[in-house]
Amino acid sequence: MPAIDELIIRFIQSPHDPALQEAIAAFVAESPGQARYVEQKLEAWLTASNTPVVATTAVKTTALPAFLYAVKTWVAAAVLIVVAVLLLCFRQTAVPRKMFSHVNNTGRIDSLRLPGGYIILNKNAAISFDSSDRRSVYAVVSKGDVFFDLHDNTACTVLVPGDYRLETAAGAFHVHASAKGAKVFVTRGQIGVSGKRPDTMLLSASMQGILDRQKAPARKMLASQAPLAWKTKQLSFRNVPAAEILDAVCSFYDIQITVPPSAESRCAKKLTINLNKKTEKETIALLQQSLSAHLVKDSVDTYYLTLK
Repeated sequence: MPAIDELIIRFIQSPHDPALQEAIAAFVAESPGQARYVEQKLEAWLTASNTPVVATTAVKTTALPAFLYAVKTWVAAAVLIVVAVLLLCFRQTAVPRKMFSHVNNTGRIDSLRLPGGYIILNKNAAISFDSSDRRSVYAVVSKGDVFFDLHDNTACTVLVPGDYRLETAAGAFHVHASAKGAKVFVTRGQIGVSGKRPDTMLLSASMQGILDRQKAPARKMLASQAPLAWKTKQLSFRNVPAAEILDAVCSFYDIQITVPPSAESRCAKKLTINLNKKTEKETIALLQQSLSAHLVKDSVDTYYLTLK
């Protein structure tokens, strides 16, 4: 969110400016997610400003005058006081959200109509959402594949596993949530991603964000619409990396394919393959042939890719 980041920087530089205070207060009051975002940004600035720098080589240094340290401390204190007041006001005036929980136990793809768009859920997907405001959607995706399609001027905040938050003003995107974290694929518009780390990430159309609980967030461009195979029912690929195809097959058949480090090289291989109207058994056989590898079944819904 470049615009709000610039606003926060200006606020840090002039914490007593009434116009900046009003702008920050308005942003904070829109949602708990935005309040937390401002709080995290300011905490990151304070942490960075107080971190000592260790020189790796001998350099000539000059001590800062005492009054500069005093100014720095005064600014930090002023920022903290103003933010504390803003957050307190927000928490006192914010209306509690009316969250509705929904688990798709229908055995088929399900959809939910909202004032600002709609949500499509794959089998066994689980979410909670609040759409009481016609201009915004707030949701928590806890499990499975969920697709959001939002109208213009509809703000959306989505929380996903790993304590990550997705923000957009309008757009369409897919979320896959699991115990490992989440994957986000954008088909229209832009999605801002933020988490516990002070850095943020912006995803645009055809980009996928990998939000792993144990690793730093990452993003990449995809060569296909593979993450949406469960929704589109399309499993025909032309010159597409095997990693994308394996993900598509997993979501389509609701299975897991484990790829050990020894077989990761096969995932970079680009394949042209048509898996439409194939059974799971036929699909696995064709993948083994194309990858020159074996997919060994570990359990009812889990396969293991091996070169042996």
